[in-house]
Amino acid sequence: MLRFFVFIIIIYLLYKIFYGVRRVKTESSENQQFESQRAYGPATGPQAGEDLVEDPVCHTYVPISQAYKKEISGRSYYFCSQACAEKYLSENK
Repeated sequence: MLRFFVFIIIIYLLYKIFYGVRRVKTESSENQQFESQRAYGPATGPQAGEDLVEDPVCHTYVPISQAYKKEISGRSYYFCSQACAEKYLSENK
């Protein structure tokens, strides 16, 4: 009977150690993310649900907030980069 209680106590201690270490790792990673955002600002990637536009030159899709916008003949075109915009202008003269 005594062995049973010792076994239960050992299992309980292992449980507390395992979840204690796991919690510390989770808190540590959350703190690193917070510090990173505080130092560098929030991520500037595409927003969830943001529309994508297709580059007419290289046919890649770019989030509209990150696309290079160029107005040509009164119409807006979106490019993945300024180089693609210049290539489009030189090809369509």
